[in-house]
Amino acid sequence: MSATRSSATRNWSWLGLAPLSLWQGIFYFVPAVLLFLTSFWVLERYSIVMNWTLANYQQVFAKRIYLDAYLTSLWISVSTVVICILLAYPAAYAVAFVVPRRWQRACMIAMIIPFWTNYLVRAYAWQLVLSNNGLLNYTLLRLGLREEPLPILYTHVATRIGLVHFLVVLLTLALYARMESIDRSLLEAARDLGASRIRAFVEVVLPLTRGALVTGVMFIFVLAFADYVSPAILGGQTRRVFPQLVVDAIQSDVNYPLAAAFATVMVATILVVIGLLSRMQSSGEIES
Repeated sequence: MSATRSSATRNWSWLGLAPLSLWQGIFYFVPAVLLFLTSFWVLERYSIVMNWTLANYQQVFAKRIYLDAYLTSLWISVSTVVICILLAYPAAYAVAFVVPRRWQRACMIAMIIPFWTNYLVRAYAWQLVLSNNGLLNYTLLRLGLREEPLPILYTHVATRIGLVHFLVVLLTLALYARMESIDRSLLEAARDLGASRIRAFVEVVLPLTRGALVTGVMFIFVLAFADYVSPAILGGQTRRVFPQLVVDAIQSDVNYPLAAAFATVMVATILVVIGLLSRMQSSGEIES
């Protein structure tokens, strides 16, 4: 009887997954396959011709401008991840272990409030802060810390600022959710044994939050590597990043096969990074 009930439960489970599987198949898997196939075709007289070739991928890695854009995107994404880690850990630790419990929810809401505003609007708001006559340079000039405006806007520094402002909250929330469930007696025991706050963090908190860290890093890397808004609005057009090449290939050259090759390389890079992090987590090198 129990076996029959278990089998019926599994059948209902598969039936419950059917709508989601159908949605993913139609709106994700099929377009991804078409995108991949298109990357091997060619453009002739603004028409896609199904002549199989690797020429699009050869352009991606042979042309210096494309390779530089790819490496720039990787560097921006990795540096954004590192900055977010350095900012998110202290913030999550402070909210979880320092702020009284009655104020923790208010702190979380304060962190989430920027998400109530459209990402594009926030990027333009950072333009007002980082421009030569913006709030930051006005303050520096008024305080006498600079004799001329600090050139931040339309650089990759501005791009990182926009990405970190958007993404650090995601990592902070992930780390806080894990820290909040840590038994406080573990930290008390560490202090009773003579450990400082820093050593207690390294020996107790850090190992217990590595799983949340890996999950957060996955999200941050994917969003940073594929982001177009911050590089376009805050980074300007001085040094291209890889997502901008996809837009340029479509809007400027109407070269869908080349754009598909760019997109395929981006997806492959993201999958490799996620696969490496997942392998580290599942192999036991990083414990949840």
